[in-house]
Amino acid sequence: MFPTISVWLSIATWIITTFASPIDQSLAPKKLLPRVLTRPTLTGSPVSLGAGTYPRATRLRDGSILAVYTAFQSGSNVLLTVRSTNNGGSFTPFGEITRGPSNANDIDNAFLIQLPAPSNRVLCAFRNHSKNPTTGAYTFFRITITYSDDGGKSWRYLSQPASDDGSVTGNWEPYFRNAVDGSLQLYYSRENNAQDQDTLQRTSRDGGLTWSTATCVSGCGTTARDGMTSIASLANSKSLILVYETSTVGIFSLGAVFSTDDGRTWSGRRTIYNPSSPNTSAGAPQVINVGGTLVVSFMTNEDQQLQTPSGSYTDSTAAKVITSGDLGLTWGNKVTVGTPQSSWPGLLDLGAKGQFLYLLDRAGAKSQLMTLT
Repeated sequence: MFPTISVWLSIATWIITTFASPIDQSLAPKKLLPRVLTRPTLTGSPVSLGAGTYPRATRLRDGSILAVYTAFQSGSNVLLTVRSTNNGGSFTPFGEITRGPSNANDIDNAFLIQLPAPSNRVLCAFRNHSKNPTTGAYTFFRITITYSDDGGKSWRYLSQPASDDGSVTGNWEPYFRNAVDGSLQLYYSRENNAQDQDTLQRTSRDGGLTWSTATCVSGCGTTARDGMTSIASLANSKSLILVYETSTVGIFSLGAVFSTDDGRTWSGRRTIYNPSSPNTSAGAPQVINVGGTLVVSFMTNEDQQLQTPSGSYTDSTAAKVITSGDLGLTWGNKVTVGTPQSSWPGLLDLGAKGQFLYLLDRAGAKSQLMTLT
């Protein structure tokens, strides 16, 4: 069922009241009336990236797809890149970003982006934590950025925009965005204590070499665990939705905030998905815009029948997807992409025919081609 004109008008009214400012003309209902495809279907079989977890990918300007995942080799955490030159039909090993002994390092959560033309530089942000090798306790937390000038094969250190010492606080799950104003935006989860975590943003105007001080995007002033942030454009490149997991509602659910000014300010906090079963969670979301349809991936243990609240959503989780054809106002068309145990999903828009890649860890890092109908 496609949204009616009255629904589109309601969306425009909601945006106006949410942001308390005149609506951008590109968000006007006449721009939103064309129908969009909203039903996700699996196309073909999963494709292996490698033995590892937390896969993420980006499209490079040469047409190739560069992906990264965390591998565990000979007692070390290793960030490896793989490359596809056939639109995700297959991936081949390509490069290594970094590695460190697992007993003393927690290296994970890699995210890739290519800087705007004329630069061909690719950046990778990742969590890069130190641990006591005897006890396993965290001793230092970092978000580290490396760069590659050869398409993702070789990598060098660039900067460290966030760092904290201590045994409770931490910095997790970085996410990059090339802003319309030419800056590079970095979003990440900042743990304040065991019950509270916020989404923070920093900005760089020199390609990731130096960074602004952090500003709070979601979770500010709220005792809840906001995290696992990702962003997609709405009706134009300055109007955005930021999706995150949060403990505001239930154990973990999916929430969103919105921006009309290229990510400088955010508001309109709302819940977009609650797990379907009591005592369960939904988390680790990613969001993309595929031809006007918002697509959100997430992991959930909602298929379990639990008598008491689960303290973790990382066990017995399925990887699922939902979509929205009305700028994030309503969500539906839920599809299971990976049955338990599936985790840490990500997304990549393929830019044509309503197709996208769904990345996940299901007995290794894999990608699944999906098509909107």
